[in-house]
Amino acid sequence: MADMEESIEDALLFALDDLREENFKRFKYKLGFLKWEGKAHIPQGKLEDANTMDTVQLLLEAYGMEGAREVAIHVLKEINLRDSATRLQTWKYNDCKKNYKRHLRETFWPILELGSNHGSTVGLPQRYTELLLVRNPQRPETAHELLGAEKKHRKMEVDQEGGCQKLGLEDLFDSAAEKKSSRTVILVGPAGVGKTTAMRKLMLDWASGQFWQAKFEYAFYLSCRALNVGSTKAMSLVDLMLSGCPPGTLLAEDILMNQDSLLLILDGFDELKHQDLPSGTQSASNPHEKQAAASLVTGLLRKKLLAPCHLIVTTRPVALGSLLPCLRSPQFVEVLGFQPAQREEYFHRFFQNKEEATRAFELVRINETLFRVCFLPVVCWVICSVLSGGLQKQPLKDIPEMATFTDVYLGLLDFLGCPSRLSDLKGLCGLAKDGVLRQTMVYNEEELKAHGLEPFSASRRLLPQDVHLPGICQFIHLGFQEFFAALSYLLDSDREAGTSSKDLKEVFGTKKAHSCNDRMLVRFLFGLSNTKRQSILQKTWGYPLTSRIRLCQEFLSWVEQEARCQAFRSGEPLLELCHCLYEMHDSQFAQSVMGHIYNIDLRDHLLTKLDLAALSFGLSASDSLRSLRLSSCKLGLKELEQLSPGLLKSSEIQLNRCGLTAVVCRELVSIVVNNLNLTHLNLGENPLDDSSIIHLCDRLIGPSGKLQSLR
Repeated sequence: MADMEESIEDALLFALDDLREENFKRFKYKLGFLKWEGKAHIPQGKLEDANTMDTVQLLLEAYGMEGAREVAIHVLKEINLRDSATRLQTWKYNDCKKNYKRHLRETFWPILELGSNHGSTVGLPQRYTELLLVRNPQRPETAHELLGAEKKHRKMEVDQEGGCQKLGLEDLFDSAAEKKSSRTVILVGPAGVGKTTAMRKLMLDWASGQFWQAKFEYAFYLSCRALNVGSTKAMSLVDLMLSGCPPGTLLAEDILMNQDSLLLILDGFDELKHQDLPSGTQSASNPHEKQAAASLVTGLLRKKLLAPCHLIVTTRPVALGSLLPCLRSPQFVEVLGFQPAQREEYFHRFFQNKEEATRAFELVRINETLFRVCFLPVVCWVICSVLSGGLQKQPLKDIPEMATFTDVYLGLLDFLGCPSRLSDLKGLCGLAKDGVLRQTMVYNEEELKAHGLEPFSASRRLLPQDVHLPGICQFIHLGFQEFFAALSYLLDSDREAGTSSKDLKEVFGTKKAHSCNDRMLVRFLFGLSNTKRQSILQKTWGYPLTSRIRLCQEFLSWVEQEARCQAFRSGEPLLELCHCLYEMHDSQFAQSVMGHIYNIDLRDHLLTKLDLAALSFGLSASDSLRSLRLSSCKLGLKELEQLSPGLLKSSEIQLNRCGLTAVVCRELVSIVVNNLNLTHLNLGENPLDDSSIIHLCDRLIGPSGKLQSLR
């Protein structure tokens, strides 16, 4: 990046050499009487016989590098040599911009390795892997942010492109999509999907001249996390933008000169204290007026501050409710993390050694659950860090191929570490529970102390500090926060009997348990209630857990209540219930639960392999199933085998539009011919040939069968 940059001495010398002799004399004469910011003027005796080189040296000695430039511009204007003053000002402007870009490159180039608060770094360009960005003209749907994003990956796998408009970072303000009222782009994505890293890469690429050079004169990165830390301090927007620059790097008048070519990145809106956001009438409108941080943010979002500028806002889905009322005609772009090819690319970028990267990636690829969650860059980062400790040890070997989420997170905790003292573990769990309830992953020292934790005494890998903001830390990933939040409900403290049961009712209220944001927490509650896992946890960490009998009673009571309200009629809650049972993996308990489920309707659901494993477990435990409706679910031989427990019991089966081939259809017939309860079978709109239909009729329609309807 080094180039032959012109020094301030060269610029001053060029400006003075360009003057005619008469004008140079006028310049020295005026300079000899100038008093600048309380400093003594340069004596006329020193200036009288000075040539241009001498004069430059005198300027630098008297006023310093920055002052010499300002004095020269002032004197040139005073003697009406405005063209010369303008050329020197232009040089000053370009020099400031070069220095600012150099500062950005130094700031955004390094990234820390896992668990290294002040240790080794790696270059962002070396590690950065392209993310899947999808333009979405509508507000993104609200679901559990991790599960919802994973479902979208499944849809794209099935539909190939899925009708989505994919784009790169440089396309966020694509002229084809841009309208006069849409200079605000909202990047929405779950925690750990790479939003912040992408914005740091964008800043680095702009500062390195990779793109947007003609479009944006200046780009600024504003961290909402940093704004939270300094939220009590009033400042102007100009002060805020300049706060991250070395003194003298930029000038406010240069930044605000052309607001149309100004880019502001507001990263992590979800980390703001949304209850402090002012109304529209209280938003800041003057970039020089000192305001509270929240007022500056809403002023930018509502386009009352720097209205012509371009704005990128990143946020988790949980904050959309607070963000949307502040916006004017935004564009939405969803950040969906890594596609399968990019997951492999990331492993190769991490390890660099091709053979080592291939071996590491294969360990993950063959594990369905691990590979699925690797759409999140942060999970790839954690897993690669785990494996970099020694592939021979295979630290993930105990995670089964069709692992539950509880299996995955327990396996990764062996590497990330967990507090050894019970008091610290309880504090960590309480902190996680508090964060889930408040929908935040970021904590300060006071919040740690409130839960009995010494600041940053917890694992640096599990709860790392923010290297840019001393005193701030966050869970390495939302999943671990939800894991420890679930564990907090199971820790049996010295409280009065029944307290844990009362706490569980907080989770299993009708609205709470079906809240999209709490689905992973509920799954972990079931998973951690598994007999074998509870035994391992108590042996490993040496603490008592809530009575498993009490837990199962709470779970079953919740299912009975929900079943009476017909909450499981729709597909999503029903599938989520199957996942909870699969996490617990207790056949006897599953039978008690599935005894309340009579109909399974998952029409138009794109089922993942893990969905099918969970559904299969639920079907195996069901003795009261009446109907199984799976229309539009893509089914092959393996899927039929998993669904066979339900196919052998249901009186009504709907498998229309499931892509059943002739081979699959014959296998289906061999299963359902043994179902003596079957009365209705719908196989419409499948690619079946005449021989398959004849085979169906011959095997299923007869005097001894109960089948009443075959479509």
